[in-house]
Amino acid sequence: MALVIQTGRQLTLEINAVAYSIQTAEVTLTPSQTVDQYITLTGNAAKSQPVTWELNVRAFQDWGEAVSFAENMVTAATTGTSVSFELGLPGGGTATGNIVPVFPPAGGAADSALEMDLTFAVDGAVTFA
Repeated sequence: MALVIQTGRQLTLEINAVAYSIQTAEVTLTPSQTVDQYITLTGNAAKSQPVTWELNVRAFQDWGEAVSFAENMVTAATTGTSVSFELGLPGGGTATGNIVPVFPPAGGAADSALEMDLTFAVDGAVTFA
């Protein structure tokens, strides 16, 4: 069987009905789930708590562009309104949901491409299709 290495590079965020397909260096959708173990006199049982999600994005800064993801993220973070996302998954599927917008950093080292690392809490559930 041949080894197949898949990469995931497509992320679309929608802010105020405008979809942004930004060039990303790294996108990770990470679940966090707690399982509680209950031990009683008659046995034990595990209870799974609801899953929470986090979307981590490393993207290139685009300040000053005609349609700037970074500048529009500032606007979204100022209003505090959830932003929808769609993440292309390896193999052709998608993960969609809403994130709580955050303010992006600006600037960086003089000798490298300016990147921004953003960590978004997912508001509600993630849908996989």
